[in-house]
Amino acid sequence: MKHFIATYDIETAPGDPHQRFLEAALAQGWFDSITVAGQTEKLPSSTLVGEFKNLDHAQAAFSEAVEEASRLMSPAQVTVASRYIVQRVPMGRLNIFRRKWVEANIGRLQAMLKMKESKRSG
Repeated sequence: MKHFIATYDIETAPGDPHQRFLEAALAQGWFDSITVAGQTEKLPSSTLVGEFKNLDHAQAAFSEAVEEASRLMSPAQVTVASRYIVQRVPMGRLNIFRRKWVEANIGRLQAMLKMKESKRSG
């Protein structure tokens, strides 16, 4: 089993979507606390840890938690605004799985930078 860290942001909505998502994520094998030297510490809000076979399994467990939370809140939807899942690998390096929202937002970022640049030159 490999160790993963997930960080995420959930859009604010009625019905406490963050709590519903947290409940669903815990059921999928994610944890909101860690135990070090026999002492358990709560992780920062919107941070989870888990042990999964591989990155695909970690991503699937996260996605299933989003779907389950949405089912619990139906007809409302749980919308994850951003997500990173990081795997610790040998030598302290990290593998990162980024969702397609990153690709979509690159265009927005580039447009904002161009607007800022044109304001400076104009």
